[in-house]
Amino acid sequence: MYAIIGGMKAIAQRFIRSSAVDGPEADLYQFTVDFFTFFGAQVRRLDRSRQGPLQVQLPPEMAEHFGRSELRLAFRHVEDATAYDLVAHGSRLFDRMLAWLERRAAFTLQQLPRRVTASEALMQAVRPVNASITGLRLQEQFQPIFVFNWRLTYRADDKREELYTVLLDEEGHRIPQPDEPQAPAHALDLEQLLADAQPFPPADSGNGDGQPKLPPLTRLVRLAEAARKYAIYHADLRCAGHEAEIYPRLYKVLNRLTTYYRQQIEEVYDASDPTGEKRRALEEDLARKIAEEVENHRLRVQVHLFSYAILHVPVAVADLTLSDGRQEAAVQVRLNRYTGQLHRPTCHACGQETEAIALDARGHVTCDACLLQCASCLAVVCASCGVAACPHCGRENCDACSEVCWACGERACQEHISTCPVCGDRVCHQCQACCDHCGVRQCRTHLRVDAVAMAHGEPQQICADCAVRCPGCHQYSAQTGLCAASGQRFCQNCLVTCAGCGVQVGPGFYHRSEADGQAYCLNCLVECPACGRQEPAIATCVTCGADCCPACGHRCVICDQLSCAQHGAVMAGCGHGVCAAHVTQCVVGQEPVCPLCEPACGICQQHACAAHRKTCRRCGQEYCQECVRLSGFCDTCATIGRDGEVVQLSREPWGEDPRVAALAPGYHWLRAANHRYVIYVGQSLLGDGAIVVVDRGAEPPQVVVAEKSRRVDFLRHFFGQGP
Repeated sequence: MYAIIGGMKAIAQRFIRSSAVDGPEADLYQFTVDFFTFFGAQVRRLDRSRQGPLQVQLPPEMAEHFGRSELRLAFRHVEDATAYDLVAHGSRLFDRMLAWLERRAAFTLQQLPRRVTASEALMQAVRPVNASITGLRLQEQFQPIFVFNWRLTYRADDKREELYTVLLDEEGHRIPQPDEPQAPAHALDLEQLLADAQPFPPADSGNGDGQPKLPPLTRLVRLAEAARKYAIYHADLRCAGHEAEIYPRLYKVLNRLTTYYRQQIEEVYDASDPTGEKRRALEEDLARKIAEEVENHRLRVQVHLFSYAILHVPVAVADLTLSDGRQEAAVQVRLNRYTGQLHRPTCHACGQETEAIALDARGHVTCDACLLQCASCLAVVCASCGVAACPHCGRENCDACSEVCWACGERACQEHISTCPVCGDRVCHQCQACCDHCGVRQCRTHLRVDAVAMAHGEPQQICADCAVRCPGCHQYSAQTGLCAASGQRFCQNCLVTCAGCGVQVGPGFYHRSEADGQAYCLNCLVECPACGRQEPAIATCVTCGADCCPACGHRCVICDQLSCAQHGAVMAGCGHGVCAAHVTQCVVGQEPVCPLCEPACGICQQHACAAHRKTCRRCGQEYCQECVRLSGFCDTCATIGRDGEVVQLSREPWGEDPRVAALAPGYHWLRAANHRYVIYVGQSLLGDGAIVVVDRGAEPPQVVVAEKSRRVDFLRHFFGQGP
């Protein structure tokens, strides 16, 4: 049914584990010698060279396969090549050797020896933390390792072959080899496995083991398909290197062809080829040869299952039953009798093997690092089942002590989750809020923001039962009031208190007076006969006695009396209202001026507009242009030298002003005054001057000018000759 060839391990070590058949020639030479020697052929060296030719006498069975009884083999170039068969990668004789191996060693079934016989490590492999061992069963088993040898053939302008081996466990997972980059420290070495493997004893040998049963064919096919994927992936990686070697050769061949045919085409003269038929024939021949070379250098890969083997690894299995009094769990510990490696149970949460075993509330096997405890029932759970922090209080609870919130999806404590009275869902208190008006707890999505803010500015949340939609602003609020005029209920934002009678009225039932800006109910308003506006009170014009309201009349800024539109005026520049009695005109241009914004001239007491005012060059104050002379001095400054009164400035009422006190001692002072200003002009012994101006119209009187002047400027100003 299947062949067991234990003696072929020496050949398999050189042939199966070889990363590529195109290795060093010395390996091929030794492989050939071992191959024919193993199968009973007589091998004789024809010379003493290291890789000299061989003469092989074949047994009858091999002679039938190779077609003759004697072979003369050469591994390099010899003089009489017809008398020798070349042994090289891809040669016909080498293919026959591989075919012989494929027919004789397609399948091998062997077992590995038991190196570890003690079972103390198996019994001490696990240490229960919160449970005890209630059941124990020990048994010896075999764990299969599947070895698939794939023959990879790369064909282009040359032929290369490679044998690639894939090791799979019983689950179909690839077993890495020690020479691979990410191989574990305890990786199995195939060469060592084949060296240590032993054939199974015959069924009638008296050994209790006997011949094991082969796995089902469907399972072998499934494993072979998985191994073929790894072989194809390996071939794809090798193709990149092979193509990098093929492309330079292809370029060299195409360059030679192109150069040759171009030279041939250039040598064809027009006289000998008037129709261009010869040139076209050469071009077509060049295109055909280029296509042939491209096709010849195209890399083709064949993946063929060369052989496979099953190596049975002896393992000792301990089936344990753990119990903590409430839960039971079955765990298994495996001891590899060949390598001595222990396979402990894996943690249900992290998947890592663990020595310290704990059972959680659901019977899951857990390591110490993945143990968690519920804050409510104090039960132990694994990290996979987990505990969840309550979104309201933060306590970590298990599934049994918590409930999922329908709003946020988090698990909350039983005391921090309740049924919403509106939708009926179980929602945690973090996703719920109490109505600020009635105090009923419900989902936040069912609450509305009160349109009327609290005194501290924070809005309130109110439920649908407490929310009333205001007919004025169409917003929801629980803070409402009754309109005294209409009987409707409005929010506090829309209700106003009448300034006349003190009742509360809503929008449409009050009017704000333009006079004072306050709200009045309709009962407190009177229609103005002059303009028709609704106002709380009607006044009479101070001039003609006609009825008018503050909206259509003008209140004088001087006497604070109301005048009708006919007897009052509004100044264009400042907007002040002035009654007929206080309307003033510019003394020069006769245009109306505001008596408040345009003060009277300090000399003539007449009002002048800004266009008809001038500034005195000495005292720096403004007067009407009639009171300022052509010299630029006002009448008071122009006559102070003649009509001025000699005074002691320090004894004047404003002599204590710091600026005046600094100027008073060093000058002789003359004083002159008009209706508004008191002007002091001082002269020192050196001829320097000073001037002090006091505004008597201000309350209290203020010193507006206190400064010195140079002698020349003072004389010019004093005699009216300044610029």
